[in-house]
Amino acid sequence: MSAPAEPTLPDDILEEIFLRLDALADLARAAASCATFRRLITARAFLRRIYALHHRRRPLLGLLLKSEGTSPCEFVPAEPPHPSAPAARGVAQQADLAFSFLPAVPGGWLLRNVRGGLALLSTGDSPTPRGDFPDLVVCDPLHRRFVQIPPIPDDLAAAPIRSRCVLSFDYLLLREEDDSEDDSSSFRVVCRAIVAEGDAILFVFFSSAGTAGDGIWRSATLENCCRNSTKLFMSQCTDNRYVSWQFPLSCRLLMLDIHEMEFFYIFFFRRGPSSTAIGEVVEGRFRLFDLYDDKVEIFSYPIRASVYEQSGDDKRANLCEQCRHDKTIQLLPGYNWKFSKPAEYEVCLLLQAHLGDDASQFMPGTELQYFTLDLKTCLLEKLCSIKSDGTARSPQLELYTSFPMPLSLSSI
Repeated sequence: MSAPAEPTLPDDILEEIFLRLDALADLARAAASCATFRRLITARAFLRRIYALHHRRRPLLGLLLKSEGTSPCEFVPAEPPHPSAPAARGVAQQADLAFSFLPAVPGGWLLRNVRGGLALLSTGDSPTPRGDFPDLVVCDPLHRRFVQIPPIPDDLAAAPIRSRCVLSFDYLLLREEDDSEDDSSSFRVVCRAIVAEGDAILFVFFSSAGTAGDGIWRSATLENCCRNSTKLFMSQCTDNRYVSWQFPLSCRLLMLDIHEMEFFYIFFFRRGPSSTAIGEVVEGRFRLFDLYDDKVEIFSYPIRASVYEQSGDDKRANLCEQCRHDKTIQLLPGYNWKFSKPAEYEVCLLLQAHLGDDASQFMPGTELQYFTLDLKTCLLEKLCSIKSDGTARSPQLELYTSFPMPLSLSSI
């Protein structure tokens, strides 16, 4: 007599169990264990639920070092004992970070920005006096997929570009994400035309459910905000609604609300000779990170407040009242620390460290070490290191994380 068949759990119960696994690596092991588990775990609806749970804590796999050679970038993977090192090795073998799946263009593609495992690339940045815009693509190098961003309509670009001298372009890639489990997965592309006249000219592309064909472009212009300096802004991505640019050596930010396409200013305090990084907006307050004396101080300010319309002593007094000190995190002594950039979704900060004085980071062969600082646990972990090339500028890099969103409903 044959043994009775062992009882099986319904699919919905198995899905709930899989959702409660702590690590994505455990989910991958479960999918490899049997055909039934693989069928459930690779179903689009289940992956949407997993993405909704994990998109704000996806692992940081390494850095994409921008290149001026034949390839747009070089992948610098996380090194042991960083917990992302095993996954980074797999990505290094599987992902096409040379972007060879893109169509060939004269001069090759330039890496502009990376967000949530997706990369924004453009053709060569050689604008004409008429302000012709480069071609843009958003790519998933892990799955070798891309979408072409439609060009900015002539009637939208003509008014702000007319009679201005366009020097170059600046880009950001934003993700329209929340914690829901629906089938929407759209993105935003922000393009700034840098003009000699000192005006802020922004174009924002809004995709539709992970595709580009049905998306729309919108524009916003603010005149005379950066006259006498064409390099007045340092692009910083705050969250899915706000984009900010910091004025160098100033305590002022220019903010763009991309939902309303409105500009406004924010002021903050710079505490001595510190290095400053701008973080995301959390519960109506933007976060500011000060780095000095081997420690990181975290402050927050209201994103919208009447104090920004004041001036003089009243503004200073009210800024002190509006400012909130959230946390102090101590770093390792003996290093020369600097911000590289905030990681995505305020999970951690990326810090660069080296031995010696400020000038030594530009000496050929100097080891530049990169650390992740977890803002919740205050855990400082070494991610990777690179050698200085001896040029008098910091490495141009982007963060590369796993678990990219799908570029269309059928791509997952």
